[in-house]
Amino acid sequence: MSKKITEDIWAVGNNRVAMVFSKTEGPTHSQVKITKSTGDSEVCNWGDDNLYPQNFDKKFTKSGTAVGGLEVLTTSHFGTGFSLYKETEEGVSEDYVAVPFSKYPEIYQFFRRVKIDLFYKDVIHDYEKWSWTPVEYLLSPNGDQIISIKRHDTSWCRFEVPSESTGMIENVIVNSDWESRKKENDVKIPIFSQMLSVEEMKEVAKQRKLTNFVIPHMDTLSIQKVYPLKGWHSSFKNGWVDVVLAIPEFKKFMFENQLNFKYLIHIADDYFVHRYGAETWKDLSPKEQEDKRNELVESIDNKLSGNESAGRSLISPFFRDRNSNSNEPIKGVQIETIKQDQSNGDFLLDASAGNSEILFPMGVDPCLLGAGIPGGKNLSGSGSDKREAYTILCSRLPAKHAVTLEIFLTIRDWNGWDPDIIGKFPNVQLTTLDKNPTGQSSVVN
Repeated sequence: MSKKITEDIWAVGNNRVAMVFSKTEGPTHSQVKITKSTGDSEVCNWGDDNLYPQNFDKKFTKSGTAVGGLEVLTTSHFGTGFSLYKETEEGVSEDYVAVPFSKYPEIYQFFRRVKIDLFYKDVIHDYEKWSWTPVEYLLSPNGDQIISIKRHDTSWCRFEVPSESTGMIENVIVNSDWESRKKENDVKIPIFSQMLSVEEMKEVAKQRKLTNFVIPHMDTLSIQKVYPLKGWHSSFKNGWVDVVLAIPEFKKFMFENQLNFKYLIHIADDYFVHRYGAETWKDLSPKEQEDKRNELVESIDNKLSGNESAGRSLISPFFRDRNSNSNEPIKGVQIETIKQDQSNGDFLLDASAGNSEILFPMGVDPCLLGAGIPGGKNLSGSGSDKREAYTILCSRLPAKHAVTLEIFLTIRDWNGWDPDIIGKFPNVQLTTLDKNPTGQSSVVN
């Protein structure tokens, strides 16, 4: 099923957004309609209550391991920043030098206007966190040029429900507060699929007189119909993050409620009788006797505590038990050390295992965050471990770059820039000092 837009343009649907193709005599792609989500009648719910990003962030921000892991993913993806390269017949070699922006004044002015590195840093962060990032493109009045781009916070965006007639999603709705949504604050923006060619988007934009639109740059959907699911979110769903977050709360409760006493001091009543004399001690009032006991305890405490008391000796007199035929000795003062069971490191192994379970689906080796592989001999990771782990991580980036660099390719093709110019995120390749005095070199994936 397709929908006629003009005599030569027909719209068909994919599983996310509207796709528009020129009418041809050849075969066309099959159309799959999206069924509406329950709940809000205007948007496709992201999660059961349409608050999946907000609920996720409440746990995510408390997990230092997840925050650190995402930082590693974002910075490795971004590398040393967006750079231009010119393709040749030999392609882009590892030692190929990036083309200065200033060589292309129009591109340079565009990049300065949109703050290209700051823009890409935020876009990559969203993509690494949610597996998709909505980018808004602003057109010139005649529609021939893209004059600006804007990153929208992915957690603020929801897809509008599919059109009843075509079954296609036509708009994205942006709202910064979905928990207490006010519809008058909604911003509705038309969307195009990232699978459309620039020529197809241009034609539709002219027909609909669009001055701006959003392209949701995303990973391919698997079992989800609308919103992609980031693989490393699995640790938030299977309970490992809950385990890791519960341990510090439990430890904090233990420390707040434990008895913080180092010593238990036992004092025999005979000590005071022998020290002050039986008659004198007997003549003291109960309060005076208690004051004498407190005075002794304070004296002993001052004797034992503080750095100046290290290595001191304490004399404790013995007495004979006059109330027993055995005449057993009685310790006048006995000091007992109280064992602090809460300081034994319980549950730290569980926390370590949980942190690893958070990082593994991210594809981040724990050694990159200063931890070793569970069960390994080196608990912090050697220099070789870190170097190889980072190299392996960077080797997996081209598949991700295919999504984020498509933003530049769309702008390049729309604005008619040199088609041999491509974008890359070169990265630092760590090496040993005997190979390179600086310990690093640049690599282009």
